[in-house]
Amino acid sequence: MVAVKVIDANIILRFLTNDLPEQANQAASLLQKLEEGMERAWLPDLFLTDIIWVLEGYYQQPRTQIREWITTILSLPGLEFSNKEIALTALDLYVENKIDWSDAFTASQMLAGGIKEIISFDQHFDRVKGVTRIEP
Repeated sequence: MVAVKVIDANIILRFLTNDLPEQANQAASLLQKLEEGMERAWLPDLFLTDIIWVLEGYYQQPRTQIREWITTILSLPGLEFSNKEIALTALDLYVENKIDWSDAFTASQMLAGGIKEIISFDQHFDRVKGVTRIEP
């Protein structure tokens, strides 16, 4: 049995952006091992958030591209994530409702947990079907 290690956001970012080719190649090798089940790694929720913020903010990648990349990464057999279904739903909310990633992830957690209301001043929550925004 292969021991689980934590995978840092920068490994995935190097692979996706190829901005540092040597590191991108090393990252690609690791991801190939995750694909083949030869390695196991856990991606913390916060690191996924970092990846999305960097891809969107620094690299100016379109949301649809980010969703495609992250969906592929999360599908790697050797990659563990606390709740892939919540993340995948959040990616759809992020793209389709054009809301911030952290809000999409929160809305996805709400929907999965049967929580229907959020106390917020942010009107973009009004775009999420199944979530009702209320003000204090």
